[in-house]
Amino acid sequence: MVSDCADAQEPEFAHLVRQAKAGDAAAFEAILCQFERRVLLTAMRLLNGNLEDAKDAAQQVFLRLHRSLHQLDANRQLASWLYRITVNVCRDMLRVRARRPVVPLEEAGHYAMAGGTEDAMRRDEQMLLIYAALATLPQRERAAIVLRDIEGISTSEVARILGSSEVTVRSQISNGRVKIRKFIDRQQRRRL
Repeated sequence: MVSDCADAQEPEFAHLVRQAKAGDAAAFEAILCQFERRVLLTAMRLLNGNLEDAKDAAQQVFLRLHRSLHQLDANRQLASWLYRITVNVCRDMLRVRARRPVVPLEEAGHYAMAGGTEDAMRRDEQMLLIYAALATLPQRERAAIVLRDIEGISTSEVARILGSSEVTVRSQISNGRVKIRKFIDRQQRRRL
């Protein structure tokens, strides 16, 4: 899933970055509005579906952007830079904070019930299962999967964001997908 702003052109962001560097608060606000959802969703996926932690991470990402604005090259890909900072902030948070448990799948029904319709409950249950599966992956595999499969970023761009080679990223994605499939299969067999 890619945010509503995915089609926005980088040259527009270069212009906004130049304006924000010159002190234009409205330009910085426009950058924030364009990337807020993407950063939050990416952080939430990297932080095992924990919305509160994701909000904290997003706040740190935009704080770092604001602090680093004077150093930021306006011609650089802003989205790639923000994704990289998001991955780094989430990695730091996972290292520093004691990992909070993901909602046990047995309790998923309690949360899904709030959704109402059977389709909504099924979607909620699937999302909980995906978050639980992502939580089992090593950080690098999780980041590669979230950026490539969920955010829809190209493998070469994911490699740049994560500071890895494309071969490494492809391997991480492949290994992560296998682990996710196995996790989901195990969970579904348990329910039968």
